[in-house]
Amino acid sequence: MAFAALRFDLRNLPGGPTPTADLYKSCLEQCAWADEAGFDYVVLSEHHGAEDGFIPAPLTLAAAIVGRTKRLPVVVAALLAPLNDPVRTAEQLAVLDLAGRGRVTVVLGAGYRPEEFEMYGVERAGRGKLVEEFAQVLLKGWSGEPFEWRGREVRVTPVPRTKPHPNVLIGGSSPAAARRAARLGLGFFPSVRDETLVDIYTRECEELGVSGAWVMLPSGPGFV
Repeated sequence: MAFAALRFDLRNLPGGPTPTADLYKSCLEQCAWADEAGFDYVVLSEHHGAEDGFIPAPLTLAAAIVGRTKRLPVVVAALLAPLNDPVRTAEQLAVLDLAGRGRVTVVLGAGYRPEEFEMYGVERAGRGKLVEEFAQVLLKGWSGEPFEWRGREVRVTPVPRTKPHPNVLIGGSSPAAARRAARLGLGFFPSVRDETLVDIYTRECEELGVSGAWVMLPSGPGFV
């Protein structure tokens, strides 16, 4: 099945001919056009400290797109979980889910650029565990009930509109990422087209008794 989609990273090297503010303006205008034209979704990504200004705050831009459009779904692929606060993100996504009536989907990624982890003071070697912890906080938080996280009580309000929770998937291109998605009972969004990852994910879901498992496999290479 073919899909019509837009994808933005809004990179703009210093000294380029187009002011960055104009790029963001054009992005919103193109999304409004795609909304009317029947496009299936728009994809945003996240990176930090990039000289070309790659989008560092995709949820902020997702909110602007949702406010500018009527039906166009927004996919953040990927939100770099280790570089974001899970409680704050749970709140932001709950608000986005309510304001956008369930139109925002988030793929949680582990990240890979050493300079980003150094910038945020996060140990890169532990990024896989941080993704899993991040997802667990989101899912617990969206219940609206208090829970304990890292020795303190947390409560996320308001409760999202989408049930059982807003659309969230686990990204990655490794067997560990496939097993992580299964353990969490979430969909799997590999960054590369690898049927082996699908087999690992499906088998792990079966062993854990996870129902409703699904994979969104790219049609081509995720990295070139």
